[in-house]
Amino acid sequence: MFPDFEHAISRLGTDAEKYELRQRLFGSESVLPMWVADQDLPTPDFILDALKRRLEHPILGYNVMPDSLYQSIMDWQAQYGYDVKASEILFTHNVANGFFMAVSAFSEPGDAVLVQPPIYPPFLHAPENNGRRLVEAPLVLQDNRYQIDFEAFETAITENDVKLFLFCNPQNPSGRVWRREELQRLADICLKHGVTVVSDEIHADMTFPPLQHTPMASLSEEVAHNTVTLSSPGKTFNLGGLQSGYAIIANRVLKAAYLKVCRANSIHDLNLFGKEAMQAAYSEAGKAYRDTLLAHLQHNIDRLEQTLADCLPAVRVMRPEASFLVWLDFSELFGTKFQSQEDLKRWLTETAQLGLNDGESFGEVGKGFMRINIAVPTETMDEALKRFKDAAGVLNH
Repeated sequence: MFPDFEHAISRLGTDAEKYELRQRLFGSESVLPMWVADQDLPTPDFILDALKRRLEHPILGYNVMPDSLYQSIMDWQAQYGYDVKASEILFTHNVANGFFMAVSAFSEPGDAVLVQPPIYPPFLHAPENNGRRLVEAPLVLQDNRYQIDFEAFETAITENDVKLFLFCNPQNPSGRVWRREELQRLADICLKHGVTVVSDEIHADMTFPPLQHTPMASLSEEVAHNTVTLSSPGKTFNLGGLQSGYAIIANRVLKAAYLKVCRANSIHDLNLFGKEAMQAAYSEAGKAYRDTLLAHLQHNIDRLEQTLADCLPAVRVMRPEASFLVWLDFSELFGTKFQSQEDLKRWLTETAQLGLNDGESFGEVGKGFMRINIAVPTETMDEALKRFKDAAGVLNH
């Protein structure tokens, strides 16, 4: 039986980051938080049942990673045409932890690390926090859709002697699903110039049909040996609090370098409940649940598009091709309704009473944008859309 996607569940009293940080981030406890990328939808019963079964045993001691867990990851990735071997899988506390480790493993202090803003903020922080040089090859916005300027991408590599490329596939915050030919061009450029690719694929499972996710490392054996894939069931099945992810590294030299950094920082294996949840998620039940989830997310996106088209037609909704994060472009309202990004944020938090992610946190090219998380029950979506409509009435008055 799948969870109830209609009715809101209170997360108060559960130390939920999304709610507990409202006062600090938005200055008000009355803000409806639709920022951080965890869901307000319940984790599916078949995962909760797996955790409950484990809790029936009274000892919660140290554990190993069973063969069945490796097999579940291999089977899950096989649906994307990605042939993974058990020996290639390493576990991480989460995907962000994985690419922080990768920056240390595959580059030296002072080396250049390339990213494509607008991008998930830890991509911007990981190089600089590890003493590397951050190099940007921004995505190009064309007809409300991001494209890659491959010439600028290659120029950024050659002019800065880039060693490592942090890639997001599908893209966060836009939800762009990269096509095979785009991935191949990126991979070819990186191979040509000796740039290691770290591909964050945590949102891959939520690719909306008829599109299909293509793992970067699935392109060829040569590409696989130049790529580190990072993933987790955390986004799809709302397991963020269990801090569970994994890396797939086919190249033995890269794997050894990654392991060395992990061991230096005492990063190893999953916690007891992360292990149980991952194996339960990566199953036939997980595939069926995902299909139901995607239908609900599509419905919420449809409603958001229609509401904003009706009450704030100048706001462009970049419809995601994957996941539950929607990139909203308010830039046409700058100079008339808003004079700055701060004005936009103030209107959202004080008038609309909505807590969204600031577009500028995804890089300078995010100015004029905000990111909203629509992985919420219908009741919560109803309230969010009402707040947008009411605030639009004030703005347009």
